[in-house]
Amino acid sequence: MKFNKNILLNVVLFGAIWGILEASFGYALHFLPSLIAGCIMFPIGATLMFWAYRNTNSRGSMIAVAFLAAAIKAINLFMPGKPAIYTYNPMISMILQSLLVTAAVALFEKKHWAVQVGAIAASSVLWRALFIANVAINYSITGFFSTQLTSVATMLSFIFVNALLEIALLSGLFLAYRFGSKKVHLTFKPNWVISFSTLAAAIAFMVLPIVF
Repeated sequence: MKFNKNILLNVVLFGAIWGILEASFGYALHFLPSLIAGCIMFPIGATLMFWAYRNTNSRGSMIAVAFLAAAIKAINLFMPGKPAIYTYNPMISMILQSLLVTAAVALFEKKHWAVQVGAIAASSVLWRALFIANVAINYSITGFFSTQLTSVATMLSFIFVNALLEIALLSGLFLAYRFGSKKVHLTFKPNWVISFSTLAAAIAFMVLPIVF
């Protein structure tokens, strides 16, 4: 496969930005009511992936952005006293989200906005359903009990009710982009310095709490 510098630089930039936000804003969100943090971080991650797609016209770049962000998040595995599952679960979330958002973008070629919003809604519900399956498997193997498994009502609330905030945020962002993109051009070509400086900053954000 021919080397594509533009895809590489976009993947590094947006994956690193996602990593920085996970290390900073993501922690702050945990002070909100239980299970709300994901409702905010998924729209952020989806926006970064879609932006990378718009810059590269490559759906594969969205998955690569999520894998890089998850790799940056993996640095938390070395944090003393923090069970690995608390890092593993967000990493799995990122990967699941990237797969569903990439599938949703494939439907964005449809011209009607309702189809596109429907794809956004489906991606939100489906990643949550797959995440429930993930934590259920973890529980059966390791005995680690996740809050999402408290009851059937809690699981259904996580999948459908909590998804409503995500869907509202993402749909609002997408419709603003769809109907306002002629006035605001978001595409650009990052350079080596910007992309890898951002990556260095993301790694530093994750490493500093471990060192100090």
